[in-house]
Amino acid sequence: MTEDILKLKVERVKWETSDTATFYLSSTKGEAIPYTAGQFITLIFNHRQQEIRRSYSLSSSPDEAYLTITVKRITNGEISRFMLTKIKEGDELTALAPAGRFTITNYQQQKDIFLFAGGSGITPVFSQLKYILGREGKSRLVLIYSNQNAASILFRDELDQLAAAHPQRLTIIHLLSSEANRLNTDKVEKLVKQHLRFSLADAEFYLCGPFAYMRMIRFDLVYMGIDQAKIRRENFVLETVAVKSGITSFPPQNIKIKYRGELHDIMVGENQSILQAALQNNIPLPYSCRGGVCSTCMVKCTGGKVEMVKNDVLTDADLAQGWILTCTGHPLDGGVVVEV
Repeated sequence: MTEDILKLKVERVKWETSDTATFYLSSTKGEAIPYTAGQFITLIFNHRQQEIRRSYSLSSSPDEAYLTITVKRITNGEISRFMLTKIKEGDELTALAPAGRFTITNYQQQKDIFLFAGGSGITPVFSQLKYILGREGKSRLVLIYSNQNAASILFRDELDQLAAAHPQRLTIIHLLSSEANRLNTDKVEKLVKQHLRFSLADAEFYLCGPFAYMRMIRFDLVYMGIDQAKIRRENFVLETVAVKSGITSFPPQNIKIKYRGELHDIMVGENQSILQAALQNNIPLPYSCRGGVCSTCMVKCTGGKVEMVKNDVLTDADLAQGWILTCTGHPLDGGVVVEV
């Protein structure tokens, strides 16, 4: 993984609701940008002489001509406000190459795939629905989409068209708080059992929305006996992330970073993350949220021990293979070697 910088041109801005717009983007070089449905891009801004990065899920499918991101105004969200009020057709944006692990695989197999989306959390889910339904497969998709009211439903017409075109493969359930029809603990289990067509053991679950929303659903699914490896979560936009640690102090350590084939020996200072130390030593490791929520800074640790003070994205299988997040990772010994 390297930090590949993209220059993107805004081809069109389409307002979805009064506070949400979709930005259609193309490479200024005129070449296709490869990505997987469900991934995100990280935009890089220079604001008040400071670099700011924000990640936005792609709402487009790889089958479509343009990359699209759908941005909703966030309370006190500096960048979302800037995007919606200042960015216009013809502008250029700087971004990292698409990344992320909120992707559905083996959708050709006979199984149920439940997608829970809250508000703008529909964005990466919409990308995957379009991609999967454009291909043959035996999986059955159930979208459970929560919103405040009917006016806040994103992609309503497009979702209706997908459901009408694929009635045997896609079921959409709208839950609106304004109609006292809100997702809760009992409803999660009831909806899963009601719409399950194949084996529960084979079912997969994808959650995207506010943190509390995903936490509730995940808790309910685990209580139902769902294997945690079958549950994937994604934050639909990363604005501000707080990180806390049970360890009060990480002592300095020497580590090795293999970056683009070159080996670097650096010192990670007291309480510094591996990412902070690398950037300080002019090693441009990729990053976005700096809070253990996305996967942009994911690297493989091939030696020593690293502790992450926050990890909301790597699975147990990822950890077993040695993957770590440099933004929240601290070396615990001097034998740490990471490869990018």
